[in-house]
Amino acid sequence: MSYAQTTLSRSEAIQLGLKNRFDVQSIHYDVAIAASKVKQTTNKWLPTLSGDGYIKYSPQLQNTVIPGGVLPGYDETTLLPLMVKNETVFGLNLIQPLFNPTLKTETKLAKTELALQEEKNHAAQIDIMLQISRAYLDVQLKGLQKRIAADIAERNHEYEMIATGIYNNGTLIENYYLRAILDRENADQLSKQADQNYELSVMNLRYQLNVPAETTLQLSDSLDAVILANDKTNGERTEIKQLALQQEENKINLLKYKQDLLPTLSIGANYSQLFLSDKFNYGTGRWWSPFSYVTLNMHIPISAHVKNKAVLTEYRQKISQHELLLQQRKADINYEVQQARTLLANALLNQKNAKNSYELSKTIFHNQQEQYRLGAFDYSALLDTEKSLSTTERNYIQSAYELMLAQIQLQKATNNF
Repeated sequence: MSYAQTTLSRSEAIQLGLKNRFDVQSIHYDVAIAASKVKQTTNKWLPTLSGDGYIKYSPQLQNTVIPGGVLPGYDETTLLPLMVKNETVFGLNLIQPLFNPTLKTETKLAKTELALQEEKNHAAQIDIMLQISRAYLDVQLKGLQKRIAADIAERNHEYEMIATGIYNNGTLIENYYLRAILDRENADQLSKQADQNYELSVMNLRYQLNVPAETTLQLSDSLDAVILANDKTNGERTEIKQLALQQEENKINLLKYKQDLLPTLSIGANYSQLFLSDKFNYGTGRWWSPFSYVTLNMHIPISAHVKNKAVLTEYRQKISQHELLLQQRKADINYEVQQARTLLANALLNQKNAKNSYELSKTIFHNQQEQYRLGAFDYSALLDTEKSLSTTERNYIQSAYELMLAQIQLQKATNNF
């Protein structure tokens, strides 16, 4: 995709940032890792097949007591070595779980952890979307400040021109003339700073979107455009979903530790080849002999009834704690939504009034400017009007900023991302 010049609405900027940012791409691996853990738990039901072997060599054999008359030629009890020096065994072992409730619970726990990780990823994406949204609106705000600063600079240039003409005619005291020059220089400096702040905000937006530095961004949304659909709650907040999943984890862990107290059952099988000889002549087949067996294995926990008691108490307490946290977070979010709606309503009203006052103040200023040119007002009266206009402009910028914050807060509160 070419980024030489890109026109973006705020929603388009958010989608572009989610597509381009490396941190968004990296968190997808967290879900993949959690999904692999689900597979790991299900694989525990597969049979375990292993190969075993050992070589035992005894330079000095152990004697065995042979009662008299057992072996021909030995009428009295005697000591004889009945073993061979080389005893070698190679075999295959198979173990298959038959009954183990904990394994099923571990799979259920892994699936819950996967759902929780997906929700954490969603929460991380919401934070990133908020960052992009703030950066987008900040460019709009800095653009407004830039335009107003340019208007102030232009007015002060006109003041200086008027003051210069009147001063040259000898009808304006020097102090007023010098003040007009100083005000124009200050206005120029403020305009330059506003330009710099605007460029910094655009740079930050490029960074948030992860687009090249040479990209020219055109923002299509208006600063005071409010999407009324954001007033409606869009599903359950991720904080509530995460708390609910954490509560589910606690309940599953409680069940898991209870199941640790139950017996487990598995079946085992072995097939081996045994080599017995005084030498290492493994190629001689007559010294090899096979043997095999099948086992039914049962494991019955005993001490775990005592050891797990404190753990069970811990998870019961966590369940009670999370229930309270869940109820409190729901109350917090309800208040947050109500507060955000009120703030946005107030910000809309304040911004509308400030914008009307701003337009009115410009009309008053232009009227007085013409009257001043005709000699109906003195210079100090014009400066008083400029103060009022500057105050109105500051109020307009502040109302635009509050509207920007209110939009973001309501967007987050109502889960509209």
